[in-house]
Amino acid sequence: MQEVFFNQRSSAPQTNFRYNLIIVINGEILKTKTDPLSLLILVFGLSLGAYARNLPAITVGFPVTDGGLFYLMAQALQANGFALPAFVQYNGANIPFAYPPLGFYLAALVSSLFKIPLIEVFRWLPAALGVAFTIAFYFLAAAVLKSTFKATLAAVFFALLPRSIGWFVMGGGITRAAGQLFLVLTLFAAHQLFAAPQKKYLWMTILFGGCAVLSHPESALHAAALSFSLWVFFGRSKEGIKNALLAALGVLVIVAPFFIAVISRHGLAPYQNAAQTGLYNFTAWLGILTGSFADEKFITVISALGLLGLIVAAARREFLLPVWLILPAVIDPRGAASILIIAWAMLAALGFADVVVPGLYALQNKKLSEVPLNSALVKTALAAMIFYSFFSVVASDQVYLKISLTQSDRAAMKWIADNVPPQSRFAVVTGGDLAFSDALSEWFPALTQNISVATIQGFEWLNDKPFTKRMDEYNALQACARQDRACIERWAAQTRAAFAYVLIRKDTPLASSLSEAADYQLIHEEANALVFKYAP
Repeated sequence: MQEVFFNQRSSAPQTNFRYNLIIVINGEILKTKTDPLSLLILVFGLSLGAYARNLPAITVGFPVTDGGLFYLMAQALQANGFALPAFVQYNGANIPFAYPPLGFYLAALVSSLFKIPLIEVFRWLPAALGVAFTIAFYFLAAAVLKSTFKATLAAVFFALLPRSIGWFVMGGGITRAAGQLFLVLTLFAAHQLFAAPQKKYLWMTILFGGCAVLSHPESALHAAALSFSLWVFFGRSKEGIKNALLAALGVLVIVAPFFIAVISRHGLAPYQNAAQTGLYNFTAWLGILTGSFADEKFITVISALGLLGLIVAAARREFLLPVWLILPAVIDPRGAASILIIAWAMLAALGFADVVVPGLYALQNKKLSEVPLNSALVKTALAAMIFYSFFSVVASDQVYLKISLTQSDRAAMKWIADNVPPQSRFAVVTGGDLAFSDALSEWFPALTQNISVATIQGFEWLNDKPFTKRMDEYNALQACARQDRACIERWAAQTRAAFAYVLIRKDTPLASSLSEAADYQLIHEEANALVFKYAP
């Protein structure tokens, strides 16, 4: 029989997270000194995570994947003297400046203060914010798990999960990574506010909660929902109710100036329109049931540990982390995976510390005389798992080379910006099927000052047409890459989206068809891109 629990060193857990791991096997009690080992693992693991977050920006040489619209929004702040503009011009439309602006202000300020080109800020700042939220995650895990060792494991697992990198290191991560950072900090402060109330945690909850709301819409939803769950578990007292109300009121005070300015200019329409992009569907739950939301490329080691940790939590009737595993998918299925990993990494730490460590110790030792965490077998297992997860996440990083702008793409767009009249209408055909990851379609309006007739970004804020219809139109145009010229002409007639130029990838059936057509003139060629002028 074996049992694993943690012995508290400090009488003030809210300010000092130093604990001893105690393992009981057949009635014999063993203590471990985890602090030096935890520090070593934490620094080493987070360093590997930091490298993995910066690798896409290094290899791509440009902001990773998306961010074109956000780039123009930060640029508009600079041009407007950092006063909030009413609109941003993008792709031939005036887009209401209704998106939470904190990430744009941060990017614009970094660019202006340090004289860094804004495009380079969009390349590197998302990764820096990603490193920051992995560090912040450690403090949240220490608060929830009450252990430096488990918190260290959780932080390293979190840093090395591909899902914690993905959307956050892209150019659009300017907002997403900022939102994740302040979400994690809000949960830490709210946990402490309800579990060990102090005035400083009230102010921290208000500040971080306000910043989460002003960073990203999904972060705002999840911060509210998960903080409410913390109140349910720890704050159902007179003091807890008072603190919850004060925190909510304080957040409202922080965010009110922005939302009052937007609503006074545009009403509620931009937010009502944007709400249609949540893409609620049952399939979002499949990722939870299978653990695939973590996006591990090789054998899903961390997810396997997460499942063990879920069993441990259920057996102990400790339901906070299981609730955090389900609640985000209820609130917002589209973006839930990036939030689920907060609980998943902590559950994986439980799986390793409370199941794997005692198991390895029991296998290795006939006499219970050694300290488990100082065992060579445990150290080897942990090191192997960290390196395995690191190589897995580096392998996952390679996908960004395929979905980001290439040198050929950028050269083609520069030529268009220099040689084609502004506001010309282009059919941008990449042949892709992921509209939210189509870097060429999103960056085209920002870098050329021309119009891409099928780009979807930005139009979720407009009344122009249902967003799902625009998505269908985008997908139909990209499918034309595998057909002939009749496809895009039929598409233009059906959607009433006339175009005068086509930007298309080489080596596609459509490119060959256009090359042979008399009314399509090839006016520019790059290594992997062709520009045609359409003159029927």
